[in-house]
Amino acid sequence: MISKVMKINLRIIFLVVLVFLSFGFSHNYNTTIAVYNAMVQGKQVPIEGNTAQLKHFFNALKEAKQKKLRVAHWGDSIILGDIVTEDIRLNLQQRFGGSGSGFVTMNVDDFGMRFSTRVTFSEDWEDASVFKRNPNKLRYGIGGAVYRPAEGSWVQYEITKYSRGVKNVSKVFLYYSNGNANCRVKYTINNGKSDYLKLTSGKGVQCTMIPSNIPISSIKFEFSACKNVDFYGVSLENESGVYVDNLPLRGNSGVGISEIQPDILKEFDDHQNLKLVLLNFGVNILSPEHTDYSWYENRMERTINHLKSALPNTSIIIISVSDKAAKKGSRFVSEPNIDKLISVQRRLADKTGIAFWNLYEAMGGENSVVEWVNAKVPLSSKDYTHFTPEGGKVVADLFVKALMDLYAKSK
Repeated sequence: MISKVMKINLRIIFLVVLVFLSFGFSHNYNTTIAVYNAMVQGKQVPIEGNTAQLKHFFNALKEAKQKKLRVAHWGDSIILGDIVTEDIRLNLQQRFGGSGSGFVTMNVDDFGMRFSTRVTFSEDWEDASVFKRNPNKLRYGIGGAVYRPAEGSWVQYEITKYSRGVKNVSKVFLYYSNGNANCRVKYTINNGKSDYLKLTSGKGVQCTMIPSNIPISSIKFEFSACKNVDFYGVSLENESGVYVDNLPLRGNSGVGISEIQPDILKEFDDHQNLKLVLLNFGVNILSPEHTDYSWYENRMERTINHLKSALPNTSIIIISVSDKAAKKGSRFVSEPNIDKLISVQRRLADKTGIAFWNLYEAMGGENSVVEWVNAKVPLSSKDYTHFTPEGGKVVADLFVKALMDLYAKSK
């Protein structure tokens, strides 16, 4: 087991590296794409493939003022820290209502990167996920992870001053399974008076709401006598509208989603009204050495069919791998096999009957990430892979524009 001090040191090292890679980041989110750099504007690319199945999402949008709906944005490290997701959320909430960051797991790997919601927690949780060992065969939640508290474990969620569109949170939902009457969950809103939750018993995914008659800027949970109760996370919300969940599976190719059991997916859908899934993967399998992606195609096809079976009334879009560069001689150039991987991802969409959006082309195609790194306000970090917050906004704006173009035609 990694000691608490070692975990803290690793996180400090990670944050220092992140700051170095992100040197030059700005947080002027209201800047338009054109102002970032006249040469780096991105390209408007339509969503292709089976766009007819987007009817599930579009029909729900038409009722968003009366009934909440959910978007699950799964991805690799490209979306760590709520990058891209945050601006998709803001775009959709400005159009269709909603306020809050949606679902956040009990512990997060990206707490130093996440501007929308700050998550702090004790170091004594037992956890398992699709990218960690799971010796006790615990059942993962929609975030691909599950958490069991020790005696006295705690977690706190705070809406930061940097958050946008998350200010007016009045409801918090706690997701768990295997609840029992012995488990005591104390919650404290805005560092004020504490109270206790009564958990619902049962093996299925349960959702208990913590209402508030004042805006919630922070909420802390403390756990006692909760042995064998599985906790998945909380959702920060308001009333009706659209909620877009940031669900990063760091280091994963996307196939890890198949490890979330179908009944868990269905039960989350029952609580959340999940109407759109975004699959935003690719950078972890892209390398000069990999030229055969058949293993990925086969496993990802099973993963998509797994989702379609569990969520038959949910629309799905594959977002292609983004441009990624490596050094060749004295300059950075796009990885040589990007086109092959994108062809596989497009073919996956065709074979499974879902939609596809070419992020690589939207960035500008070959070597576009180099321009994004060198823009006056950098849109990609100096690892030539990950987006800056500003770059995430550009991607989100381009994607939502393509999505809303189709929505307008569906009316």
